Amino acid sequence: MAFTTLSSWALLVWEELDQRGLDADALFRQAGLDPTRLQDPNARFPAEKLRCMWVAARELTNDPALGVAIGMRWNPTTFHALGYAWLASATLAEAFHRLARYGRLISDQYWGELTLSGMEYRYRGSARTPAADPDPTAVEAITVAIIKMCRMLAGQGFSPLEIVLPIAPGASVLHLETNLRSPLKFGDQALELVLARADMEKPLRSANPELSRLNEQIVVKHLSQLEKDSVGLQVQSRIAEVLPSGRVTEDDIAQTLKLSNRTLQRRLAEEGRSFGEILQTTRRELAKSYLQESQLSISEIAYLLGFSEQANFTRACRRWFGQAPSEYRRQLAEAM
Repeated sequence: MAFTTLSSWALLVWEELDQRGLDADALFRQAGLDPTRLQDPNARFPAEKLRCMWVAARELTNDPALGVAIGMRWNPTTFHALGYAWLASATLAEAFHRLARYGRLISDQYWGELTLSGMEYRYRGSARTPAADPDPTAVEAITVAIIKMCRMLAGQGFSPLEIVLPIAPGASVLHLETNLRSPLKFGDQALELVLARADMEKPLRSANPELSRLNEQIVVKHLSQLEKDSVGLQVQSRIAEVLPSGRVTEDDIAQTLKLSNRTLQRRLAEEGRSFGEILQTTRRELAKSYLQESQLSISEIAYLLGFSEQANFTRACRRWFGQAPSEYRRQLAEAM
């Protein structure tokens, strides 16, 4: 499988080289990349050619701080709708869950995981099937970008308890330490951030449930188009679209995907999923988001989730959250 990455990530490299007065277009063409595609926010570049681009950029600048400089150029559009969903998240934990779950939009080679143990969260990110050692400048840039993303939400004083980089230490160590302000370790198989639970679960003033939900739906739609072989993503995207209509049966979704019911069941089973599980997960996540939007009444939310009666929604909320919708809404408001 030929992996690809959003061109907006490569745009950060182009901008840094251009600001330094270097011929960024020539470097991109040397690596086999068309620089005109940087103008298309949905364009994607082959991951292997991007690796060549990173190597060429490092050799051209001979600057050990290049990865830090590129990472600091991150902005929400770099990660498409996922960047805006991140910024609208209710907590850093929610933001990292989104990055772990949807990071494939940035690069379909990406694998991410967020786990909780005691008073610490651990985020791990790596390539699903690494064909070669990761490029050190690219690793440094993505690490700096993620910490910048965190500080945009939690303030400039934020730093992880520890950062483990899947590269060997080099001339860039001092620049990384200055920027990241965290103890660094090197040589693991994945990028790992150790994060304080108190920082991760602290409510964020910038939270916007409606924006996070809408941008997450855009992410799912793009992923379903990108990963056409993933029936689960296509089902999730279709369910989110048709929930308000109330017509959310397996037969209806199968028809929209031009599949028989049995074929849909088999394809989902191959991915370790089921229609019922996807429907419940989608409804639960949307319910949490809608309940954070104070302008929506409980009856409106029940309608948006495809429930024929508010009582059915109330029973579902008790099953999902252990509380009635109004009680859970009050709890969410108090946490903010």
